[in-house]
Amino acid sequence: MRLLRVLVTGLIVTAAGLAQNAQTPAKKQPPKDYSFTVATEHVWTDTGLDLEPGDRVHIYGAVVACEGQTPSEKAHLPLPSAPAGALLTKLHGEAGPILASPDADLPIIENSRLYLGINGWHCHGTISAKVHVEWHQPKAAPK
Repeated sequence: MRLLRVLVTGLIVTAAGLAQNAQTPAKKQPPKDYSFTVATEHVWTDTGLDLEPGDRVHIYGAVVACEGQTPSEKAHLPLPSAPAGALLTKLHGEAGPILASPDADLPIIENSRLYLGINGWHCHGTISAKVHVEWHQPKAAPK
């Protein structure tokens, strides 16, 4: 009988502990900095960063040297309105590019994957890109 009482008490204490943990908010992930080398040989570089609604991304990058673009070539750049050799970003494989040189600040409104690229095809070298991600902080569960 005493053993049964000890087991029941142990189960009640364990269940109470699990119930408390279920209401504990998810652990907050601090902002994080990433570095990428974006080569001119690749159209897009997959950063491997999966983003969720509520995240915020800050991208910093320079411009690489490109051979002179003729007006007809400029029309065929990934982003004709941006300078040739500028750092570009996009949030989906098939999404349109966004200018990220000298910097970009993007609020994430849907599940995304971050890609980086260079605006041009007669460009040489690499761009060192810095990405700062402010991860979405989940709200505390109601008690």
